[in-house]
Parts: sequence; C-alpha cells; structure tokens
Amino acid sequence: MTESADTQAEALCAEVWAWRLAESPELATYCGIHDTDDQLDDISEEAYIKRENAVQAFLKKAEAIDVSECTSYKQSLLLLKDQLQEYLKGAAFKSYYFPISFLEGVHIELIQGIHFMKFDTVENFETYVARLTRLPKRIEQVQQMLEKGIEAEMVMHRYSVEEVPNQLDKLISVPIEEHPFMKPFMAEDKKVSDEDLQRIKTQAMDVVTSLIVPAFQKLKVFIEDVYFRSLRPSECAASLPHGLSMYQQCLNFHLSCEMSPKEVHELGLREVDRIYQCMKDLARKEGFDHIFDFVKHVKRKDEGMFKTPDEVLDYVKDLCHNKIHPKVQEMFQNMPGSELKVLPTPPEMFSSPAGFYYAGTPDGSRPGLYYINNNKLELVRRFMLTALSLHEGEPGHHLQSEYSLREKGLPDFRRYTEDSKYYLAPHKFSFNTAYIEGWGLYCEALGEEMGVYEDSESLLGRYTFEIFRAARLVVDTGIHAFGWSQYKAVEFIKDHTQMDHEAIVNEVNRFITWPGQACAYKIGELKLWELRHKAEKELGENFKLAEFHERILKCGPVPLRFLESIVEEYIKENRGPEPPQEDSTVDGPTEKTELPENDAVTECEDASYWK
Repeated sequence: MTESADTQAEALCAEVWAWRLAESPELATYCGIHDTDDQLDDISEEAYIKRENAVQAFLKKAEAIDVSECTSYKQSLLLLKDQLQEYLKGAAFKSYYFPISFLEGVHIELIQGIHFMKFDTVENFETYVARLTRLPKRIEQVQQMLEKGIEAEMVMHRYSVEEVPNQLDKLISVPIEEHPFMKPFMAEDKKVSDEDLQRIKTQAMDVVTSLIVPAFQKLKVFIEDVYFRSLRPSECAASLPHGLSMYQQCLNFHLSCEMSPKEVHELGLREVDRIYQCMKDLARKEGFDHIFDFVKHVKRKDEGMFKTPDEVLDYVKDLCHNKIHPKVQEMFQNMPGSELKVLPTPPEMFSSPAGFYYAGTPDGSRPGLYYINNNKLELVRRFMLTALSLHEGEPGHHLQSEYSLREKGLPDFRRYTEDSKYYLAPHKFSFNTAYIEGWGLYCEALGEEMGVYEDSESLLGRYTFEIFRAARLVVDTGIHAFGWSQYKAVEFIKDHTQMDHEAIVNEVNRFITWPGQACAYKIGELKLWELRHKAEKELGENFKLAEFHERILKCGPVPLRFLESIVEEYIKENRGPEPPQEDSTVDGPTEKTELPENDAVTECEDASYWK
C-alpha cells in the first residue's frame, strides 16, 4: 500500500531532524536531549561537505513528495524544502572559515553549554568530563579552519577578533578552582555524594590543566602570530571573494524576504527620521526643546541608581514578574504558563549584549532563561530595562519560544531554534531571524498598548531601542555594501541615538562580524505591524488581538514570505465563507514581501537631530 503524501512528509521531517541532532550533539543538548552530552560537534571542512551532500539528498526526497496531495503536512513540507534550499544556497560561501570571534567560538560556546546540561547524577558529571576530553580536538579544528580561511582569503577583520587573545588568556591564566569549566562542581545544590563529586572533579581538573589549557594556549599563539598578519583590511563583507553576493545571501538568510542592500539602507533612513519625530514630541511634552537635553536629563537621573549587580537583577525580576506579566495576559490567550527565570550574565561573557534569552525545554525541566548583563554598572540604564525585558522576556522571546515548544502538532524542526553559531550564516539551517527578532521588537512597541511604560523615561528607552534598530539598517548595509568604516558607522549611531560610546563600538563590531543579522529586527517588526493592520482592516469587529497573536506564535518561527500566507489564512477563516477559489499556495510563501512605506524623508541630517 502506497503511503500518503502527508505520511511521507511527516516521516521526512522527522528523519531530517534526527539527522540534525546526530550531526550536532550541542544542538541536542540545547534542546534538552541528553543522549550525546559526551560529544561535541565536528566542525571540520570534511564534516561540512558531508552535511551538504546529505542536505542535497534530503531535498531530492522532499521534491519527490507531491505537495498538492498533502493536507495536514503541506505547510511543513514547504517549510522543510525552503530550509534545505536556503542551506544549499549558503553553502557556496563557506562561512565555516570564521569559527571564532569576540562574540562566539570554542572559548564561549562550551561554557554557555554547561547551562543546558544535566548534573543530577554521577553519570551526568562523568558525561560532562567526557565532553571536556573532546574539547582539545575541537580547539585544533578551529585553528585548522582559520588556516584554510587564510588560504582561501576568507578572513575576518581585526575588529572581530582582536579581543579573542584576551578572552583566551582568561581561560588560560585563571586558577583551576575558579575555572569556568569547573562551575558544575561548585553548585550549592549538589545531588551526588561528596566522595563521587571530588573524584570526578579531580578528573576534570586534570583534563582542563593538562589538555584544554595547553590547547587554548596554542590557539592564542596562532591567532596572534599568524592569523593577525592575514586579516582583511576592510570591514566590509564585499571585500571577501564573491563578497557582495555573500552579503546579499546573508540578508536573504536573516530577512527571509527579497530586499537589496540599497532598499534596506533607504528604509532605515526613513525609519530613523520617523522615530526621531516621536522622540522629539516626547521631549517637548516633558518640557525640553531639544532631545539631547532630555536624554542627558534622563541619564543623569539614572546615574548611581544601582549600587550593586544584585540590585539590577532584583529590579529586572520585579519588572518581569510583577509589572509586565500581569498585563501580558490581557493580550494573549492559551498562554503556556512556563517559568521565566532571570539570571545575571556570567562574568566570562561580559562582552555579551545588555540582555539575551535562551529557550527552555518542552517538558519544563529547564525554564526559559533571561540573562541580564549586570557586570558593568556604569553601562546599565534603568530607563531602557523595560523595553529590553519586553523583548527578551514576556511577551517577547520567552512567550514566542514557549508557544512553539508546546505546539505538539508541529514537527520538531519547527518547534526548536538552533540559537548558536551565528558565524555560519548563510551556510546553516535558518534561524528565521526576522520572525524571532521582529517579534521581540514588536513586543517593545506592544508595551505601549499594555501600559507597561509607566513614565516618559522608560518610553524614551523604548524609542532609543527602536531608533537604534532602524539605524542598524543604515549601518549594516553601509559597512558591508557601501564601504563604511567602523568610525563612520559609530558616528552615525552616536549622532542618532546618543547611546554610550563603548556600547556603540561593541555593537558596530558585532555588525562587522555577523553581516546582515542586525537588519532582521526592524524588517521583521515592520512586517508584523503590516500583517496586523491588514487583519484589523479586513476583519473589522471580528479581529481579536489575542487570537492574532496566538496564530502568529503557534506556527513556530517561519520565514516572512511564509508568514504572509499564514495570516491570509487566518483572515480567511475569521472573515467567514467565501466562494471557492483555486489556491495552491495558501500554506506556502508569497512571491515577494512588500514592506510598508511612509511619507518620511529619505535622508537624515545626522548630528542635527540632537542639537
């Protein structure tokens, strides 16, 4: 008996996901699957070539299934084919030659990964030590890929890697008892006997001191003595072999809609101007003739507000649990109800953003984790914490990830997101960055409707974040397509946001390191507002905001070109019956995403905004 198309599609989705977990033990750990916690990903060039061949084979299987015969799995099959096709398009650019930077790499990923492992039994600790023993080989692979990158002229800019030797130094020189890799043995709520813990701890200390530290030392010497001599002179991705094509593919990867660098750049200029007008109105409402004076006033009020890192943490916890959460329930329905845990960013990750989020697991054994960077009190701005928490916590990344994780009707590749190895873009399975980060930015604006911004200062924080996301469109494309220097990019952001200089430099270096990623926030947010306004207009009194939000979130992260058709289907269902029409693409992508335009000017007068 021939299997139905839906059965074939379901089986293929499961097969591809099982293969991805087998290929990436680190992804499996992140997803709460601990069968391969003793292993690490293979990042050799040979491994990537094998993966490319496997993806080609999977795509052939997907294309052999008649999508017109699918019903329940039609959308998932189309999404799977889209992911496989985009992966192969990105494979040509060999971005695996950039395996380490100040943002990520073997010196950061494995420390982050500790938080996703289990430490409940003796076997858990022994498994962790087994993973540590594989780390020297992984460090060696990093060096090998950097060497191959030099040969292929696929090298990073100084701003992406100049901090790496210092980061490595901290892992080389730190006393063994205080080493980040020893953290599992320092936990207060130990669930194994002291005798067993001490035995395994001794083994781990030996692995770290005799194998891992020397491997890091060797990598540090190579980076300083060899790699630094081969760095590309220009910040822009266009300076790499086939660089402009690579940058366009990076934009395609992160935006999941068709936009040229010029279109993104000009949209950014219009958005900067529009948001500036909102900030100008807010400043005047508070009695200030100039935005710059209002910003200085707010920053001055914030100075010295937090005396200790714990005070920052307590403030954010209160914000998330007592002020935001009760109001979230008014705009969402069938909420998963899973825990959001607010934690301090580990000191070894001090270069991380102001806040970031890691999804929990479907069984609830690991809650959603919102990390707040409280390492540098002088950089913590109270007036920006409300918008940040709306983005990272509820209803932002936490709610978005929890809805998809709890949606058992979706295949696993749609429920989980591989939130790591950003350097691989565009040669990796999609993050659906515009959907995820666009949702986070949409939620910052949603905070106004929720009544979460209780004063003009916190509302200024929202606009400061939004204008920064708009400026990213200008700066990212400016750097990678139009030859902007780091200095020009920093000055543009400084003139239009008045963010702290150190934070701006760190962000611009991030844009240099991850081409295109920073553009996804604003593009995704604009698409969400466009789709919401379309649904409101066409449904009228039948529009229910909580239902709309649920439909957006329950589909899991998807490309923007798919999200349009999902919302079209939602509108069709709620508008009532219509005459039957031929439609073979209702669950698939539309041809092109049209982002909203406004009447704002297309150029900005830089520093004049703040005078």
